[in-house]
Amino acid sequence: MAQLNQQDSDIEILWEDEFILIADCTEKPMGIAQAKKEYIPIENFKTAFHKARELTEQKNWNSFLFDKSKLNVFHQPSMEWYYTEWKQDLVKLGLSNHYKILPAEAWFKASVEAGIKDIKKKYPEVDFSAFKVSYIDSLSEVL
Repeated sequence: MAQLNQQDSDIEILWEDEFILIADCTEKPMGIAQAKKEYIPIENFKTAFHKARELTEQKNWNSFLFDKSKLNVFHQPSMEWYYTEWKQDLVKLGLSNHYKILPAEAWFKASVEAGIKDIKKKYPEVDFSAFKVSYIDSLSEVL
């Protein structure tokens, strides 16, 4: 996916650092996170998604798109936190629809699938049925 920018008429960038940006889809109640680099250190990842949580409250998002297409490093601890803490918290705010754009490399998708399987085994108390995850190829699929 092309890098989001302020010229996109239906996108408003609300926050960013060197690794990730958070934007609002002005056409529908949806937040967007986009990786800007091949790797996001876990502290930057958590900071960005804590900001996304604040923005979810302000903007009343019910959907969230995470564009990971620039990533070339899979980091299981970030994914565990994302599923076991962040997504659980967002469900309480009414955000339960998640869209993902993955890198084109097949190994990344396989890593995500294996990682989710491990999380489900390690954290049986996490209710994965409380949210829906859909994999898409571009932002235009959800606009």
